[in-house]
Amino acid sequence: MPKFKLAIGLHNHQPVGNFDFVFDESHQKAYKPFANLLAKYPNIRISLHQSGILWDWQEKHKPEYIKKIQKLVDKKQIELMSGGFYEPILVSIREQDCYGQIQKLDSYIKNRFQTTPKGAWLTERIWEPHLPKILNNAGVKFIPVDDTHFIYAGFDESQLTGPFVTEFEGKELTLLPISKRMHYLIPFGTVDELIAELKQMAEKNPNGMVIYADDGEKFGSWPKTYEHCYKDKWLQNFFDAVTSNSDWLEIVPLSEAANAQPVGRAYLPSASYAEMLHWSIPSKPFIEYENFEKFLQEQGEDEAYGRFVRGGHWRGFLTKYEEVNLMHKKMLYISQKLEALESKHKKSEQFKQAQDNLYAAQCNCPYWHGVFGGLYLPHIRTAIYSHLVEAESLIAQLEKNPLSIKMLDFDIDGHDEIIVETDKLTSVFKPQFGGTMIELSMLDKKFSLTDTLTRRKEGYHLKLEQAVTEDKAGESKSIHDLVLTKEEGLSDFLLEAWYLKRCFIDHVFTGDVDFDKFQSNKFGEHGDVVLEAYDSKIKGNKVILTRHGNLRRANDVVGLTI
Repeated sequence: MPKFKLAIGLHNHQPVGNFDFVFDESHQKAYKPFANLLAKYPNIRISLHQSGILWDWQEKHKPEYIKKIQKLVDKKQIELMSGGFYEPILVSIREQDCYGQIQKLDSYIKNRFQTTPKGAWLTERIWEPHLPKILNNAGVKFIPVDDTHFIYAGFDESQLTGPFVTEFEGKELTLLPISKRMHYLIPFGTVDELIAELKQMAEKNPNGMVIYADDGEKFGSWPKTYEHCYKDKWLQNFFDAVTSNSDWLEIVPLSEAANAQPVGRAYLPSASYAEMLHWSIPSKPFIEYENFEKFLQEQGEDEAYGRFVRGGHWRGFLTKYEEVNLMHKKMLYISQKLEALESKHKKSEQFKQAQDNLYAAQCNCPYWHGVFGGLYLPHIRTAIYSHLVEAESLIAQLEKNPLSIKMLDFDIDGHDEIIVETDKLTSVFKPQFGGTMIELSMLDKKFSLTDTLTRRKEGYHLKLEQAVTEDKAGESKSIHDLVLTKEEGLSDFLLEAWYLKRCFIDHVFTGDVDFDKFQSNKFGEHGDVVLEAYDSKIKGNKVILTRHGNLRRANDVVGLTI
């Protein structure tokens, strides 16, 4: 008798630089109890992806977990998946770094678990059409992506009954459409609702399948989910229900879904999950987008026309947040410098260490911002910059160049910046933007002094009026649906800056401006020097920046030179 298949893939990850107690709490509440429960149900077989960051931490702190996973792999209950070792957004890094990241995780899995992964996890399911070539060249056979990607391409949900094949320049890749319905039912619906939904699918397509692939943290470390999944036994009840319905239903790893006969061919547009596309757009369209979605829902038209309503694009974060762009461009600059050294120093220990620090600095988490914090988490940004500066320091040791001053378009905005590098520090000056020093890193301290964040309005700030304290949040909900605040009156502190916060920014104001006025923007600028262009020249080992501007006084305007 044919059986309907629910193919499950879990993705476990913690950012580079996250607090050790967060690793431990997620392990105790999500990773460990899930594996322990899974071991009791030999009929349940799933795919598991963990970032190399998490594998490394568990090797050091929780070796018994590694042994548990080894047993489950040997028993064919767990199929391991590859991906970028340090969980990079593949489209954000250079192609050669994509191969290096995937090969690093492949090697770990092969050496540690004696198995070769065939599938890969796509970080934040951020897809661009050229990826099949890169993934195929890296040996990846299949990846799960959201059904949202297919809907944007014009497919109907009813068509997403199995694997699809895509390609770029003839390089094939199998795509598994993740069911949005499963995404919200597991584990947030009741087990009865979930089984009923699967039964309905099976009646329409008895030998068919549905794909579920999502964050493993949903099973214990998201708010209220440990109680929901383990104390209230949602996960055990689900596994029991699957077992009792085994005459028509089975849970399988993603490779079995990928090996089924393809439904057809698909070419997907650049996309991610819907929330990511929403977060990537500026604050004003952020609200307009949200309001339009609500309008469609109120009119009962979201099912018919929702596919035509999508937010932005992951790369929008590179324009929305200058801090993201500067971090990203520093990462690319270091990657290019390493490539220039590769032929001569590839086998040296310093080169290998510099490359691994670069890979660690490609961890996706601070390169965007959503409900999870991202860019706004200072310890995560600090960790990324620490690895970037460590790589710079090692590169400086290989280059043995005591002083370098050059002009190039560092941040890719069409204007040249001035880069000053020594064996002690690196700095970047932006003449086009007030002569600002936008980057200053101390190589010996592995620290960026300019890792600061500008105050800006976010679209979700308007939701603070709806916010409740955590103890009033009620029943378990998806983290995307929770609106929480830790204290009363937070909205009173929402101040907005009108320029990028960095160094050597010139201001001209009156003598009565104190710190409180300055930080609250309650003063007038009397010069045109903050955002305007400075003339620049390099003279020997000096960088000279000059602004010929104006000073506005009570009754007139006079020339001003800085």
